[in-house]
Amino acid sequence: MREIASSEDKQKALEIRRIVFCHEQGVNPALEFDGLDDNCRHYLAKSDGRAIGTARIRQETPTTFKIERVAVLAEERRQGVGKALMKKTISDAKETPSRIVKIHAQCHAEIFYTSLGFRRINGNFEEAGIPHVLMVLEQSVSTGKF
Repeated sequence: MREIASSEDKQKALEIRRIVFCHEQGVNPALEFDGLDDNCRHYLAKSDGRAIGTARIRQETPTTFKIERVAVLAEERRQGVGKALMKKTISDAKETPSRIVKIHAQCHAEIFYTSLGFRRINGNFEEAGIPHVLMVLEQSVSTGKF
């Protein structure tokens, strides 16, 4: 699990997103490739040299990061890849002055994000035709840790 440093790895990450979000879930490519990629930090998970998962984080405010576009190829799911991607993005957000890490989680994955310490904020909403929920991970005022 590492932050992407090459254009070749970034292309692999974009292809994973195309497969997972556009082909599997039917998301319009114009929505998936939203023009924000140049303002994000991107991550790539590999297994035996093969790209199998990706995520990005974007700083929304001086104290808020948003994790986005978490995607793992279907045949690699339920093996800890998504969890490893999330732990890396959260760890990197912690190294900044951020106080809040948030995610627009697909509703079916809410339990997964809850297991990582995120909590639901308000009700469901639709994004790209898919039910989502806003979830946040807040830094503790008393401990200074997420």
